[in-house]
Amino acid sequence: MLRAILGVALLLAPGFMLLLLIDNRIDRIGELSLYVAGFSLTILAGVSVVGSLAYPVLGIPDPLSFRPIALTVSGIVIALTVVSYWRDRSLVLRVPSFTTQDTAIGAFLLCLPALAALAAHRMNAVGSSRLMYAFLLLVAVVVLVSIREVPPKLYPFAVFTVAAGIVLHRNLITGAVVGSDIQVNYFFVELVLENGAWEPGMADVYSSIPVVGAVPAVYSIVTGISTALVFKVLYSLLFALAPVAIYYTFADVFGRDVAFAGAYFFVFYFRTFNGTPGKTRIAQLFMILVVLTMITDRDRLPGKEWVGAVFGIGLILSHYTTTYIFVISLAVAYVLGRIYKAYSGDDVGLRITGIYAVAFGGAAVAWYAATTPGMLQNVAGVLVGIPVEIYAVLSGESIHRSGASAVESQSGIAYTATLLLHMGLMALAGVGVLSQVFVRLFSTDKPRSNEAIKLAVLAIPMLLFLAASYFISGNLGADRVYQIVLTVLAAFMPVGYLALTGLINVVRDVDIPVWRPILAALAVLMLLNTGVAYNAIGEPVTSDISLDSDTHSLAYTDAEINGGEWIDGTSTAGPVIYTDSYTGEMFRSIFPENYSNASVRQVKVDWQPGIEFSEGYVYVRDRSIVDADEYEGTVPQYYLTESERTAIEQSTNKVYTSGESDVFRYDGSDSQQFGREDT
Repeated sequence: MLRAILGVALLLAPGFMLLLLIDNRIDRIGELSLYVAGFSLTILAGVSVVGSLAYPVLGIPDPLSFRPIALTVSGIVIALTVVSYWRDRSLVLRVPSFTTQDTAIGAFLLCLPALAALAAHRMNAVGSSRLMYAFLLLVAVVVLVSIREVPPKLYPFAVFTVAAGIVLHRNLITGAVVGSDIQVNYFFVELVLENGAWEPGMADVYSSIPVVGAVPAVYSIVTGISTALVFKVLYSLLFALAPVAIYYTFADVFGRDVAFAGAYFFVFYFRTFNGTPGKTRIAQLFMILVVLTMITDRDRLPGKEWVGAVFGIGLILSHYTTTYIFVISLAVAYVLGRIYKAYSGDDVGLRITGIYAVAFGGAAVAWYAATTPGMLQNVAGVLVGIPVEIYAVLSGESIHRSGASAVESQSGIAYTATLLLHMGLMALAGVGVLSQVFVRLFSTDKPRSNEAIKLAVLAIPMLLFLAASYFISGNLGADRVYQIVLTVLAAFMPVGYLALTGLINVVRDVDIPVWRPILAALAVLMLLNTGVAYNAIGEPVTSDISLDSDTHSLAYTDAEINGGEWIDGTSTAGPVIYTDSYTGEMFRSIFPENYSNASVRQVKVDWQPGIEFSEGYVYVRDRSIVDADEYEGTVPQYYLTESERTAIEQSTNKVYTSGESDVFRYDGSDSQQFGREDT
């Protein structure tokens, strides 16, 4: 435990010393922590890449092992310390005074992530969800009373503790990483640990994003914590800083209450917490840090453009898609700023968005081309496919993973309520953006500050991305686009709410409570997206991993993973494995695509009834088996029915069992089909 604490402190020290070195007047503890975290992640990514390339040339083997990393990081800290001392740098912290009541509220808030961890431990140990329900209901109460009971000086701390608790309550379920893409990410970090070095092209796309492809290995080496725990705990806590950054970005512009509610909106979107933080989520942290530097007053951060550039590097080294979306948004914001200046003669200070768009875009293309050449071809393929998708939409088709297809494919009271609530809140965000634009264009009293219109102009292309995702997917999916753009749009939701209620009060003289309705909506959103409301009305969802220990989801137990690793350990050639679509994601951490010659195929598809498999292994997860009589219509393709399992057992040989999964072997030459006689 002591090694883990000291290791984390050592790995955060470079960020702290770099912050100390630069000329700044950042004096709020929460804001300082953002800069330290962002700087440290970027520096460690640089250490991973440069050390892996340079040390072997100098005759130092295994550059990503304890001694080279510890010496390198210590050397960087010492060098930054010497330069800071020579330049007479110091930090002045503004520590607010706390009353006894403030201290009690802070202590209570600190208990939230601890309670989430305890509830997850109880779920893992005995399968009981009572404590988890208590935690989530408590968070709902905290949200409802936040603005009334929490003093503004504790707003950032409240945002962090609620975010940490919400992220941890899902990610501490089981001992493995939770989600889809994170499975591949985990495999390649383990590969970096095994090889003792980062190499370009070694880890497919993950070589190009060392913040999540190599830095977790560095944390694991120095702290002694397993790779899974690095992702599930350390990266969860780092990602919990993203809504804190949203708060600080918007608080000085629109007010602390607005920023507080906006940060909650970001936290309670289900993709914020439904998987272990990897490339997209960490990139969101860097994206909002860049925006924060753009908004920060120059008196507090004189070299803010260079600081933003450092975070831009962190963004590029975290996720390619988020980088491209942000670069395009910066470019569009710059163009809109130029149009506004030509129209009004007023410069709102968006020149930096154009510089960042060119710099980040050029650096991203060069870096990705050097480290993962195939990525640019994939991006080109996506761009070429967009006109095809547009043509299909105009022909009346719904594109897979678009917003329209998601709306059409789902049903139920809880899902409809979730959808309508998200649409309503995002509509308010749109109103918030437009209200700032209209104020700037038509108000006779020009605002003294340009920060509000800067944020609004940057949000406009984000809204356009979101609108486009309803019709086309661009190989992203509407849910992921929503997740990325929410980083900037979330805090505009309360801005739009205030603008709308203010207009209603003027027109109809109606007294609307200021924050009670919006906080109630956010509490309901949290209860819906965490599955509490779904369970309450008898419509449980498969993502309910924190509320139902038997749910079939993207969270995998050690026993289930052991079954997959058994196949890996006993197969001499590339095995063919048949399983359901959810369990197939688990195999991405064992047989990642483009790295392994194994073939993982779906035993059941959604366009045909029944199951089918040929020579190879059939992996059956106990939690994937359901009673067909419980479903009024067709059983979803990610489940197997009891009769389908029986058919598998009767036509194959069971070669392995872990108690939670079974592995069957079929050596026949003919394809086996069950339940497809009529097709």
